[in-house]
Amino acid sequence: MDSSERRDLILRASRVIPEGFWTSYGELGAGATGRHGTHRLVARLAAQNPAFENAWRVLHADGSIAEGWRGHGGGPERCRALLEAEGVRFINGRADPAKKILSEEIELLLASS
Repeated sequence: MDSSERRDLILRASRVIPEGFWTSYGELGAGATGRHGTHRLVARLAAQNPAFENAWRVLHADGSIAEGWRGHGGGPERCRALLEAEGVRFINGRADPAKKILSEEIELLLASS
């Protein structure tokens, strides 16, 4: 799989993260491409590609928001506000782990979309 195919799969996966849930850069990359180690590509696409949807639903693996998060007219506070509006609670600055979507679930969501 070449880099443009990986990019397209990741962009497609960004569309299937359901409202009220979140995932990590690594989980999204692994679920979309079947390969671990794609977290940097996911982060770059989330930050720079306007076709990346639901960027506020993609966080660090521990549920924290990247300090450099920029999007939807704000920084990390805006990201948190968007998630909280969808019902995601934060505990000690981290998104509720019970609401985290793992790579296997992303694969299933992609297969059914």
